Amino acid sequence: MAENDNILCPVSCVRSACPEPDWLEKHETFVLTVVATLSATIGVMFSFFLKSRCTKIKCFGFACDRQPVDLNENLEVGNESSSPA
Repeated sequence: MAENDNILCPVSCVRSACPEPDWLEKHETFVLTVVATLSATIGVMFSFFLKSRCTKIKCFGFACDRQPVDLNENLEVGNESSSPA
């Protein structure tokens, strides 16, 4: 063999060693961003529902009848726990 014998490999040969990534591998940051945004939106909605004084909540086909905690009860409980013994 001579010193000038170089091995020539076409691009298709090189690419066969590393297969193309699937759709999820290509777009994993996009999927993560969408999932995080939807989760944060749902969290904000639930936080709003907890703080609201509404007795009936309807959202996206779901309905909830609830009895909110009376604000005066919270004040009385807070005053009792802060009084010295």
